[in-house]
Amino acid sequence: MNELDTWLERIGDWYKDRKHDQVDRLEPLILTPPDALWGPLITDEQSKGIACWLDGCLRIFTFYRHLADSSNPELASQEASSSSHQDKAYQYLMFAYSKLQAVSCDPKSEPDLQEWCTQRLQHLCVLALEFTNQQQEPRWKEESEKLIESHVRFMASQHQNDDQGAALRQRH
Repeated sequence: MNELDTWLERIGDWYKDRKHDQVDRLEPLILTPPDALWGPLITDEQSKGIACWLDGCLRIFTFYRHLADSSNPELASQEASSSSHQDKAYQYLMFAYSKLQAVSCDPKSEPDLQEWCTQRLQHLCVLALEFTNQQQEPRWKEESEKLIESHVRFMASQHQNDDQGAALRQRH
């Protein structure tokens, strides 16, 4: 059994156990996927794995977001904890965003995989903007603005690359 098969079996076990509240078992799987998961050529097995990986990131994001929302803001110690949970939730969202962004930019990746990743980036960006705009601290407004700027720049560069690729394909 190769590293990808082992990882897929472990994440499959996590789903089968229906212990979706056990983020402590999920986090190591999400943080250490095998390199083979990301292509560049994608099999059905890898496709399922990438979808599970993204779902895992979103489940962890949701878990920490709810922890932050359920903290009692009247207590100073929990306020710090709430802020920490907000940060962790956002970090998992940005982790997924950055990994999919890297795959979508990899010229060795299959075009269908690049397109799939780019579409998910749009969804992750909207989710991240919703999250940052719901936060009360001023730093989140600044983070929201940075996210918008960087996402717009990234998407513009993707379209330039698409245009260049189309022009090269037409020449051949």
